[in-house]
Amino acid sequence: MEDDLEDFSSVNSELRYLTLELMKIAVQKGKSFKDIAHEFIDNVNYLSKLIEKSAGLPLKRIRKRSDG
Repeated sequence: MEDDLEDFSSVNSELRYLTLELMKIAVQKGKSFKDIAHEFIDNVNYLSKLIEKSAGLPLKRIRKRSDG
């Protein structure tokens, strides 16, 4: 139970960090956060596919929301 809370806290911390970094990139590029976040997810999935090809191991993909 305590490990789960630590994992949850760690995930939240990483998510906050990623969100802030993506927000900074959005401002620098003059794009919306949504566009930058979609680009980030695409890049994560692309990297995952490259790793799968080289290692032969399937990895879980992050689904992109299709909300327009």
